[in-house]
Amino acid sequence: MKIEDVLVAAQPLIERTIEEDLGPGDATSEAVLPADLMLRGCVLAKAPGVVAGLPVLEAVFARVDPALQFRALVQDGDRVVPGTVVAEVEGPARSMLAAERIALNFLQHLSGVATLTRAFVDRVQAIGAGAAILDTRKTLPGYRALEKYAVRMGGGQNHRMGLYDMVLIKDNHVDAAASITAAVERCRATGLPIEVEVRDLAELREALTLGVDQIMLDNMSLDEMREAVRLADGQVPLEASGGVDLDTVADIAATGVDYISVGALTHSAPALDLSMKIGEQEIQQVVSQAREADAALASRAASRAASRAASRAAARVTALKAELGDRVVVLGHHYQRDAVIAFADFRGDSLKLAREATRQQEAKYIVFCGVHFMAETAAMLAQPDQVVLLPDLEAGCPLAEMARLEDVEAAWAALGQVMDVGNVENVENEVMPITYVNSSAALKAFCGRHGGSVCTSSNAADVLAWALARRPRVLFFPDQHLGRNTAKGMGIPLTEMCLWNPSRDFGGHDVETLRDARVFLWRGWCNVHQRFRPEHVLAWREREPDINVIVHPECSMEVVDLADEAGSTAYIIRRVEEAEPGTKWAIGTEFNLVNRLKAELPEQFIASLAPEPSYCRTMNLITVEKLARVLEGLTRGELVNQVMVPDDVARDARIALERMLEVGS
Repeated sequence: MKIEDVLVAAQPLIERTIEEDLGPGDATSEAVLPADLMLRGCVLAKAPGVVAGLPVLEAVFARVDPALQFRALVQDGDRVVPGTVVAEVEGPARSMLAAERIALNFLQHLSGVATLTRAFVDRVQAIGAGAAILDTRKTLPGYRALEKYAVRMGGGQNHRMGLYDMVLIKDNHVDAAASITAAVERCRATGLPIEVEVRDLAELREALTLGVDQIMLDNMSLDEMREAVRLADGQVPLEASGGVDLDTVADIAATGVDYISVGALTHSAPALDLSMKIGEQEIQQVVSQAREADAALASRAASRAASRAASRAAARVTALKAELGDRVVVLGHHYQRDAVIAFADFRGDSLKLAREATRQQEAKYIVFCGVHFMAETAAMLAQPDQVVLLPDLEAGCPLAEMARLEDVEAAWAALGQVMDVGNVENVENEVMPITYVNSSAALKAFCGRHGGSVCTSSNAADVLAWALARRPRVLFFPDQHLGRNTAKGMGIPLTEMCLWNPSRDFGGHDVETLRDARVFLWRGWCNVHQRFRPEHVLAWREREPDINVIVHPECSMEVVDLADEAGSTAYIIRRVEEAEPGTKWAIGTEFNLVNRLKAELPEQFIASLAPEPSYCRTMNLITVEKLARVLEGLTRGELVNQVMVPDDVARDARIALERMLEVGS
C-alpha cells in the first residue's frame, strides 16, 4: 500500500472529524483573534517514540485551510526524543488553531502504534532473532489502512488487510469442515495465499503435508514452538500467535519462528505525547534556526545528492566540519538518509568504504555513517593513531547478528567430524571459511585464523572462486542468499549446496549430504532484501513490459532469477546512472538509495520493486543530530562512541580483510 492509498483511506476520516470538532466554526478563535493574524506553530515531541502519520497531518491542515503551509522536519519512521521539533505550520491563526487538535489526534495515535511496534521489533532484534513482527485485523473501525501504515513505520510488517486478500483457516473453519485437509482443499479454488491455524503438533504435522503458504501456531508453549520449528525445518513459514507481549516476545522469537503476530500493536497502543506550540518567542527561534539549517544543508548538498532534511543540526555539522578541517573525514554508506549522506566526504558500498578507510592516512578521526560492522572494519584497517567513531552505537545489522562466533566454531568442529580428515584441526584442508563483510569482527578474525577471507557483494564471485581454487569446499556466512546466488552464477548446481541451520546438529543434514556438498550456506538473511518477492517482479512486468528489474544479490534466488540483473549497490548505481534517458527501472534494494536515484535522475523512470518502502531500520538510526554530537565531542577533546576492536581480534581479522582487498572488486 502506497502513501497515496493511505491518504485516500484517511480522507473520509478527516471529513468526519472536521465535521464533529469544527462544525460551523471555532467560536472562541473567531471571537478573540483578528482575521488577518498570521502565526507560526511547531509540533513538538514530549516523549520518546517513533513518528508516523505526517502526510495525514499535512492533509488535515490543507483541508481546513489551503493557506496553511506545512513542513515536516523529520520523516515517518524516525525516532524522536522530548524536545524534537517534528513539523512546523505557518498561516492564518484562526485556521491553525481550528485544525490543531484534529491534526494532533491523528498524529498522536499513529505515532503511538509505530512506537509500540518499534518496541516489539527492538526486543526481537536485541537477541539477534530474525522473526518479523506482524499486525492483525484488530484495528479501530475505519482506521485499518492508517494503522497498518503506522505498523510499517515502526519496523513491523502487515498481515492480511482483510478477509478478502488471504485465506486464514481457523479452528471454527476446521471444525466445520471436519479436518484441516478438507478445509484447505475447499479453499484452493480461491487462488489466494492460504494460512492454517494449528492448535497442537498433530495438527501441525497434518498442515505440513498440504503445501500451504503459512502456518499459525495458536497459543503454543515455547517448547511446542521449538518442536514446531524443528518439524517444519524451513518448509513453511511459521507464525506465533497468542500470549505475546513485550515481556514474552524475545523468548518467542528465540524459538526460531518466522513471524510473531501482535494484536496489541493496534488495539492497545497508547498515544505518543505530542503538542503544538504557537507564537512563543523560543519556538520562533527554533523555526528560524531550522530555516538557517535548511540553507546550510542546501549549500553543502548542491551536488546531485540534494538533501531534503532540514534541521538545526545541519548548520551545526557544517560549522563543526569547517572547524575540525582535515582532522576528520566522514564516510557514508549509500543506504544512509539524504540528510546524513549530504555530509559524507566519501560515500559508497561496503567494499568502497573499506578501501577508503585504508586511504585516510592524514585524518586523525574517521566518523563512519553506517552500521557497526562497517565501523569495526574501518577501525581494523585504519592507522594505529586513527580513531573511528560511530554516531549511534545501536546501529547494528540484524544480518550480521545471525551468525555468532560460538555457532560458527561449532559448525567448523562438526564439519571436521564428518569430512574424514583425521581430526578436527585438519578441516582446514577441506573447507574454506568465507564471511560476508556484514559480520562481526570476531567472525572476520575466525576467517583470518583459518586461511579464509572476507567478501562483499561486489567481489563475492571473485572471492568464492579464490576459495574453491584452494580448498574443495566453502563455509559461507552469514547471508545464505548472497552465497547461493553467487555460487549458482558460477555454475555450481543447487544439489552441491546445503543450508546450514546452526540450531540443529550437523546443520540439519546427514553425513553423506555434507560430504557431497561444495558450499555450506549459513541460515541468515537481510531483512531489507527479504521483503522483495517474485510476485513484485511479475507485477512490474505486467504493468510496464519494458521495465528493467535490477536487484541486490541479498534477495532470494527466486527474485534474482526473475530479475534482468543482480549486483552490488555500486553496480546498481552505475547501471542506472549509465542508462539512456527514458529507461525504466524497478530496483530491489534499500529505499533511501532508490529514492535518491529517482531524485538525481529525473530523466529516467525509477521505482522500488516492492510496493512498500523497504528501509534499513538500523541505517536510519544515524541522524544529523547524532553526527553533530560526535563532532562536537571532538572539538572538546572527547571521543563520543569510539569503535574499538581488541588487538588480537583485529590482527586476525585484518588478515582476512587484506585477502579480500587483494582478490579484487
